[in-house]
Amino acid sequence: MVSHIVVVLALTHAVLAKVSPNFNDCRGQFYASTPPVGFETLSSSLTPICQMYENYNNPFFASLYHKGNRHTMYSAYILDSRPGDVTGASQTFRLEPQLVDTRLPNEMLLQPATETAIRNLGLSSAPADLIKQTQAINSDYTDSNYHKGHLNPNADHPDGPGQKATYTLANVAPMFGSLNSGAWRNNEKRVRDIAATCGRMYVITGVVPGNNWITVNGVRRINIPSHVWSAFCCLNNNNQPIRAEGSLASNNVNSVQSGLTIANLQSQLKSLLGTTVTLFRNNCA
Repeated sequence: MVSHIVVVLALTHAVLAKVSPNFNDCRGQFYASTPPVGFETLSSSLTPICQMYENYNNPFFASLYHKGNRHTMYSAYILDSRPGDVTGASQTFRLEPQLVDTRLPNEMLLQPATETAIRNLGLSSAPADLIKQTQAINSDYTDSNYHKGHLNPNADHPDGPGQKATYTLANVAPMFGSLNSGAWRNNEKRVRDIAATCGRMYVITGVVPGNNWITVNGVRRINIPSHVWSAFCCLNNNNQPIRAEGSLASNNVNSVQSGLTIANLQSQLKSLLGTTVTLFRNNCA
């Protein structure tokens, strides 16, 4: 009994990550409270997650996680252009217990704590095996030559919990290192500069699954996306849309198509994904 109490106390200040069907607990992260449409047709392994941090009551962002590919399909958030130092850079990426079983804590945890929570629930399989069945772990990226590419980047938030909450493996996908550190980072800065002219900016950043995988000991672990994309919806102080753009990059070169119309980006995503997607209600128009 005492060990259970210790575990609960240890979790009270952890990051929260709540599996939430249809994003019902974090629709405020989407323009007009409307999540993208069309992605749900791609796989039965997609899991909506509302990402929260410590004892804050409001979710920080939303992620659509692909259990089969073990990466996030997209993250959606409100860009906060207030300046701040980078406080999340030393953070260890955490795991999502509820991807294993929704009866597990909704706190996003480091792997040892996740394994402990699984043992406490009494699941019959080995905790490490159950985790690896549903999600990537930090060691999967070791020596992979790919970055843990943030879809919701820490720099889009001021220093503090908003940055630290982005350090979850449910907010990353394998990214070509030169792209992540080069043209894509520059494009993120360009969008932040635009956000400073908005009353509010909603952002959705995602990936297109590819044909290659990060393998560990000959086992396919994480799908390597073929493309990375992003879109923003900029509102004025009266919550009226005034600007919307998209960006798209092949995940093997240091180059980004930027300044795309939302319709153009959605047309290209249709060709790449094989299904029609709508990112923003009325294309943020």
